[in-house]
Amino acid sequence: MKRKLIIILTLVIFASSLLAANMKVAILDFAKKDRNSDYVAMSMMKRDFKKIFKEIDDLELIDIKKSQQLALKAGYSSLFFAELEEIKAMGTELGADIVVWGEVSEKASEKFKILVKILSMKSDDVAQISFDVTKSSRPRQDAIKQHLIAKINEFCGGEVDKLFGIATQYFNSKNYPSAEEAFLALIEVEPKHSDSYFYLGLIKFLTKDYETSVEYYNKGLEVDPENEDLLNYLSKSYLKMNEPESAVEALVKITEIKEDKELWLRIGLIYTGIEYYEEAVEAYQAAIEIDEEYGEAYKELAITYYEQDLYDDAIKPFEFASKAFPEDDEIQKKLAKCYNKTGKIESAIAQYIGIIEEQKDNVKAYMSLANAYIATEQYDKALKTAQDLKEITPDNPKTLVLVANAYNLLKQYNNAQTAAEAALKIDENLYQPYRIISEIKFAKGYLKYEKFLKLEEEAKNVYGAEADRLVEERDAVKKEANDLFIASQNYLDKAKERTESSSELRYIKARKATLKQLLEATEKGFF
Repeated sequence: MKRKLIIILTLVIFASSLLAANMKVAILDFAKKDRNSDYVAMSMMKRDFKKIFKEIDDLELIDIKKSQQLALKAGYSSLFFAELEEIKAMGTELGADIVVWGEVSEKASEKFKILVKILSMKSDDVAQISFDVTKSSRPRQDAIKQHLIAKINEFCGGEVDKLFGIATQYFNSKNYPSAEEAFLALIEVEPKHSDSYFYLGLIKFLTKDYETSVEYYNKGLEVDPENEDLLNYLSKSYLKMNEPESAVEALVKITEIKEDKELWLRIGLIYTGIEYYEEAVEAYQAAIEIDEEYGEAYKELAITYYEQDLYDDAIKPFEFASKAFPEDDEIQKKLAKCYNKTGKIESAIAQYIGIIEEQKDNVKAYMSLANAYIATEQYDKALKTAQDLKEITPDNPKTLVLVANAYNLLKQYNNAQTAAEAALKIDENLYQPYRIISEIKFAKGYLKYEKFLKLEEEAKNVYGAEADRLVEERDAVKKEANDLFIASQNYLDKAKERTESSSELRYIKARKATLKQLLEATEKGFF
């Protein structure tokens, strides 16, 4: 812990030192390798560097005379022979952030080679570059700007990159307090570093401080208004804060930057969740305009119409979605109900029967027919159709789900649970079997609950041994009901983990609210 605090303190001091003033550059000496290089070396030290640095706002040239005097004391004909520690000592004495030294040698007539070493006093990194100049002052100064000054600026940027690297290492190792300190230090160095604001927001998001995460994301967007990552996570934070309209606003800004069908789908789902159905429909249609084959958008569009009882409007998108997801029983059930509500169910049933007669192995037709029978409450026919399909596809877990659902509707709970468990043995990631078993536990629990209420009432009107017997039986039944409701809730949680369907999630939410009341009513000591 102590070592981490020292590291963080070092980063903060480093950041503060960079922020306090412009980067200070010390140019120690440029040694001439031959007689003809004397003029160029002298011109650079006496005139060129002073003139160039006056034009640069964020670099400060340390007095060259002081730098040269210190270099002369070292006693080297060329500092290229000096040890790095000696150069660092000179840089420290001069208070430099960057130290520069080099050599000049004649390459050809009127053409000279400049060999330069650059030391970062912050990171101890040394870079070496070379470039050519002429005797003419203007081209020579342009070459110095193009090569040497560019490299110094790169070094300055490199310090920010190093600090960012350290901060992201802390983040990736989930050391969020140290990461936060490091990113804050980086912002002190570079206030417009939008990635730091993103990570700071993400740290707060992951630690569930959503209000502060929003503050950081918005600060980042002041720097980079079209940053998709910032807008995306800003939306997620707003959702966590239960501010869906602000979440949508952030996503809409991304859609102004690029076409993205999945973004429009997300927007639609948010609107559907808060029952802004008109806006949801527009969002799903926008997704479909981008991709006319986007099955997910058709499905959600159909469900949105369905939940407003606009069954006729829902039919076409449901039909498209049923082709995209032929084994999705939720779509098939709702489509069947739409046919039933609009008076088209009998013709749909006849159509499915005709398809099956012609195509004995048409799985989708069997599923559609079974769901059509369920929609018209012909549960025996639905079960027979599902069992016929099981003969064709015995290892298809979706078929077993259909069988389980039909048994459940017929209140043959043991058979329903057996079929649902068989489906889970084939594919444990399906959510429907968990939901069906949850419904079974709920139904059995509710029967026990009703019995409990009856016994509770009877116990009020008797006394003595009979009253004791009824109370004992009442409490036992109450516990059985509570156990079944707990089991129902557990299976519902497993279903929730395995589905992203908006309508199913709303069903689960409503059922969990009912279960909460029943669990409270049947918990020990309630009465």
